Amino acid sequence: MSAWLPLLIIVFAVALVVGPVMWMKPSDRDRKLAGLRQRAIRAGMTVKMKPLPAVLGSGTAAVYFNRWEDPRRLDVGWNLELQRMTHDLHFYDRWDWVGKPAPKAAWPLIRDLLQRLPEDACGVQSTNGGLGVQWQERSGDRGFEALSQSLTRLLPEIEEAIRQPAGRSNVGRGDGGLDNGDADDDGGSR
Repeated sequence: MSAWLPLLIIVFAVALVVGPVMWMKPSDRDRKLAGLRQRAIRAGMTVKMKPLPAVLGSGTAAVYFNRWEDPRRLDVGWNLELQRMTHDLHFYDRWDWVGKPAPKAAWPLIRDLLQRLPEDACGVQSTNGGLGVQWQERSGDRGFEALSQSLTRLLPEIEEAIRQPAGRSNVGRGDGGLDNGDADDDGGSR
């Protein structure tokens, strides 16, 4: 038995050194998520982590923001969240407003956006800095393509639909989201 003791001590010591190193190594999912977020940043998006909508429980999910082309006089601060079930009182299918709604001129465009989003999308957020889609990133590259193409195609039209006439102030100030002062100058993620 005493001959095995030094060998056991060596194995235990190696396990103490290698164990934490392996524990800190990113998982395959972590590497995929990092790749998706880097791809978004290269495409000019900003990625922020936000709490999940209440109906989805606790935790966070990434919000991929496309910046407005001309953020002056936009009526922002409206947000949509996925709801537990479909209801006629909701804005669209399982989606409903959290707080104030978007201007009615944008509603058809927003419905079009919702139809195009990946199935794991759970929120749409408008801030002074841009329009963002919160999604759980389970749909991977396919979901990113759907999200990116949808935002790229519809953002300019939504932007014009929510623009206030000259002389009106931006009623979305103070929404707590990504505003002009909160955005990274280099478009990176936080």
